[in-house]
Amino acid sequence: RKVVCGWPDMYVFQLTCVLVTVWQISAAADDCGVYGQPVPAPPNGSALMQVHTTIRHGDRVSYQGGVCWPGDEVVWSCSLADAGLPMYADTQYGDRVPRVYRRIFKPGVLEQRTRGNCSVGQLTKVGFMQQEKNGDVLRKAYVDSTFLKQNLSASEVYIRSDNYLRTQMSAEALMLEMFPPMRTRGGAVGGASGGEVVHLYTTETKYDPMVPNTQLCPKLGQYKEEFLQSKEYMDHYRNVTEPLLNKISKAVNFTVGDEEAMNLLMDCARVYRCHGYSWPQGLTEELYQEGWAEVSWYYSHIYSYPSVQANAQVGIGFLLIEFLEHMNYSVAGKEVEKFLLYSGHDTTVLPILVALQAFDNTWPLYASTLLLELYKTPSSASGHAVRGIYNGKVLEFPFCSNKTLCDYKEFSGYLASIVPTDPVKQCSAFSWH
Repeated sequence: RKVVCGWPDMYVFQLTCVLVTVWQISAAADDCGVYGQPVPAPPNGSALMQVHTTIRHGDRVSYQGGVCWPGDEVVWSCSLADAGLPMYADTQYGDRVPRVYRRIFKPGVLEQRTRGNCSVGQLTKVGFMQQEKNGDVLRKAYVDSTFLKQNLSASEVYIRSDNYLRTQMSAEALMLEMFPPMRTRGGAVGGASGGEVVHLYTTETKYDPMVPNTQLCPKLGQYKEEFLQSKEYMDHYRNVTEPLLNKISKAVNFTVGDEEAMNLLMDCARVYRCHGYSWPQGLTEELYQEGWAEVSWYYSHIYSYPSVQANAQVGIGFLLIEFLEHMNYSVAGKEVEKFLLYSGHDTTVLPILVALQAFDNTWPLYASTLLLELYKTPSSASGHAVRGIYNGKVLEFPFCSNKTLCDYKEFSGYLASIVPTDPVKQCSAFSWH
């Protein structure tokens, strides 16, 4: 068994640990996740400078809580535990951990609560192992190549998550395999006084840009309402969405009223499939695939309205501005982290892909991984270039003439066009206070 520790909150200084049984797991790409995809070899003659890694959390239980459909009697049992103890902010190494507090979720008794001992949307043992496999291939690509030091270094590595346990634990799992805990000469893990302390940065959900956030930028909500009144949407709804909603509702024998309800149903179906539970009688594989295709269309078009650039500026651009700033620092030769991990959701990965004009109309699966590698290269006019890799496949960015290695001047110029430049003006009611 392993003990995984990390910081879940940059304001509440509490060391969290995860207890997990070690299993062997192979690379895979199926309906239940994409993980362990090898990183393609770097371009010839190029020197890697920085890597931005965005992941979707691993396999989980249903995030909506309660029952997924009439007659749903599944009781969830989670063997992955989270434990923690208070710690001072300036602590570099943990004490010998004489006591940790394990969080135990009481069985749900109300309709809206998950039945069993799992929290809503809790990461599973399988999800943890998926991220361990991701960490293994990232270690081979970036640590074994000597781009990064063997031991996790705060000067080289930045870890970011939102304030959900499933994303925090996914980051911890990935880091566990990418940087196995260092050992002292005596064989103990950590430094002279105990376990290694690693910072995991997060912020309050209300103001977190890890997903497009209408509380952070109300203009985003206005764009959504305008899209739902647009001719493009109304025509699509009448010709495609409404007939599909009626067909699915009839098949499952309860009303699926709109695209967001369809998303919840499709997500439940994926969760149940991946854990060996049955679907409602009448929900066929064909309807399942049609449902996901429609959900993908709906959200990708929301994130593209009124244009990809305008939507990103009030949505996922609040996260992408961190990417741009760190890349600019690196290109300018400033001291900055070399590996940056952002652990989020499908609704983190999807809008980034849309913003980068790289979405392939397939909903991001568990443990999906997007890499943006910054290189110093003589083959590029500016002397620097960016390569994008999604689930092991090198991307071709339309804004960069579909090149697999995008000149940094072109890449940074495009990124600058999709991040907020005047948040107060662009978000209308938005305020920094």
